[in-house]
Amino acid sequence: MNSIYLCPVCQSPFKVHEESKGLHCENKHHFDVNEHGYWVFSQPKKLKTDSRAIMRAKRYVLESGIYVPLAQAMARVIAALPQVVTADALSQLDFDCGDGYFLRTLKEILAEQTPALALSQTGICEAENAIFAAAKAEPTPTYIVSTLKHLPFANESFDLVTLIDKQLKGKELTRVLKQDGVLLQVAAGPRHLWQIREFIYPGLTEKPLSENLPKELELQHSERLSLTANISGEQAIALLEMTPYAWRANDKVRHEIQNAKFDALEIDFVINVMTRK
Repeated sequence: MNSIYLCPVCQSPFKVHEESKGLHCENKHHFDVNEHGYWVFSQPKKLKTDSRAIMRAKRYVLESGIYVPLAQAMARVIAALPQVVTADALSQLDFDCGDGYFLRTLKEILAEQTPALALSQTGICEAENAIFAAAKAEPTPTYIVSTLKHLPFANESFDLVTLIDKQLKGKELTRVLKQDGVLLQVAAGPRHLWQIREFIYPGLTEKPLSENLPKELELQHSERLSLTANISGEQAIALLEMTPYAWRANDKVRHEIQNAKFDALEIDFVINVMTRK
């Protein structure tokens, strides 16, 4: 039986072995799902892992519910897509999914909004300890450890690709998106975590919103989600660890953030819905 997967060794199409449910290609490369419920296809030469402290910090802040409004907004946008309104099934890839928080949260919300929709989810990430946590928390999606530079999927494999708080680079996400599929990107807005960033960047000024989209994609819908949250200094440090500028915060700055109180921390995201041209 054919599959959407490509062999990470030779890039040949994978077929599913009916008895073992393992994957094999014409060049006799064989892969099985491991005992923890996920696939290990390939890993970068420099292994990517999050420390236990960072994993705990991320889980702490995500499970606090601070990003539930974002998941709700994403689910509302997805449920309104013409591809969802007229279909009874949807295949989703969450790129660099981490511990799977948004996969499982979106699934729960969409199950309430569109109970008749059969949602097939796949999460891919380079950090095996994050995928291990994802599979342990919610085993239903397909989880894959793989390098992200070259995705182990055939062309036009997914109806929906989600990219959450990550940069949109290269052509791989467009390649694996079906011709009539949707790429949903959640990008940090100009004022995202503003009060935390002020500790790191003295004299911080707001920059205009940029829509630097790949030429292969066409923007169909864009909306901004802006809200405030009352959080502790510890939660602020956890949020900081989830940003690309965490390395800029030295010990002194981290100490100041941890001892601060954020009564109205700005959470600012832009949700973009794009299709292939």
